[in-house]
Amino acid sequence: MALHKNPKSSKLYILSGIFIIFAYLFFKNITTSVFLKSKDRINVVFYGESTRFFSLSKADVSYLLKFPTEIEVLVPGGYGNYRIGALGKLVSLEKNPEILKKTFSSTTSSLVDLYFYPVKTEIYYNEGSGGNFPSTIEVLLSKSNGNTLDRLFLISKFLDKNISDYKIITFAKKSFDLKMFQKNLQGNFYSKVFRKLGDNVQIIYDSSYLTAELFSQMIDGEGIRVVDLSQGGSRKHQCRVIAKKIDLISLELSRYFKCRMQVGEPAISDIILELGSLEKDWAVK
Repeated sequence: MALHKNPKSSKLYILSGIFIIFAYLFFKNITTSVFLKSKDRINVVFYGESTRFFSLSKADVSYLLKFPTEIEVLVPGGYGNYRIGALGKLVSLEKNPEILKKTFSSTTSSLVDLYFYPVKTEIYYNEGSGGNFPSTIEVLLSKSNGNTLDRLFLISKFLDKNISDYKIITFAKKSFDLKMFQKNLQGNFYSKVFRKLGDNVQIIYDSSYLTAELFSQMIDGEGIRVVDLSQGGSRKHQCRVIAKKIDLISLELSRYFKCRMQVGEPAISDIILELGSLEKDWAVK
């Protein structure tokens, strides 16, 4: 006797499968969205013909930094200095968009949460004609480490834009003085919730003090105090975050740098960040 499938049952299975897929994607978007985390400031880079860094605050002043294509900045990872306008080509050649996160985190002494860059790879020699804010198309169609929910949050943020809510900072062409930038602006992009928690960090590195110093500047710029740089780690091991207790700061360091989390008893700080393989990945030359 031939068996016949029930069309209603088949349709129900298909609808159930679709619902499960959408539920999973919705859950993943919620759990990975940077806008739903406890930070009170989100740092976002839009790279392209007009490169802009936004430090978006939920309560205080937001910042807009505009980078000319001619400016040379340090690219962590052993690449040395690169023109902003050529970064996209480097990302394409290395097949590593995290270069954008590392570069602008290093340049602004902060932790870049989201980055957006064009689908088409180009080297930019001249300034673009784009305005201060990215368009909805740019937010939706650019490549990014952000998820759908992050994109929607940014669209709503920029649709409700008011230029008076932003402090705009521009740089002289072909010159970028990192020390002067840190003197004048470091600390403006930090998260108050991290500063309020008050945890301090010891950084342990293997051989490169300059790389450890870079981490110190970025972490301190995020509002997390660094109290010591010590030599004694190993670049062969995965990075580790060792904390007396798991809280927002230790979780953020573990998440951002993709380090193994471990509860322990640091001797001179609340948290230890062992750079391990990060020392090579973020190498300063």
